[in-house]
Amino acid sequence: MRTLECDVDVDWIDINDHMNAQYYGIVVYRAHAAFTDALGLGDDYVRTTGFGKVVVQTAMTYEREVRQGSRLAVDSWLLGVDAKRLHFFHEVRNLGDRTRVAVSEQLDLHVDLGTRKTAPLPADVFTRLTRFAAEQRAAGQPDGVGRTIRFPRN
Repeated sequence: MRTLECDVDVDWIDINDHMNAQYYGIVVYRAHAAFTDALGLGDDYVRTTGFGKVVVQTAMTYEREVRQGSRLAVDSWLLGVDAKRLHFFHEVRNLGDRTRVAVSEQLDLHVDLGTRKTAPLPADVFTRLTRFAAEQRAAGQPDGVGRTIRFPRN
């Protein structure tokens, strides 16, 4: 699902004349917030239920540099869901040359904001998200899911 399109701001460019790593994170965060809203877990959900979700693990892989003047798009997947966890994947592309420039994978926990502890998703939300994740998986998983850091052997 396309969750964000944006232009690279001149302020995001660093001394190396490319987008600084921190702004990849901001782009993914904005896409994740939009995806959260699209999934029905955004601000309205939080206000009406007292539940929310928090990121507990994330991994960003930078694949190509991004230069000033680029336009980016983020496509997002809900890869899996169980009673309390949601597994997300975001793919950042440069719309100019259609290359993938970064990916971010993350795990969120569903929490009761009153107790500040994990809590099961409401049954109807769980059912809806489980179906949605299955539909996205059936359409094909993006490359790089489950990648971990591997230090080269000497």
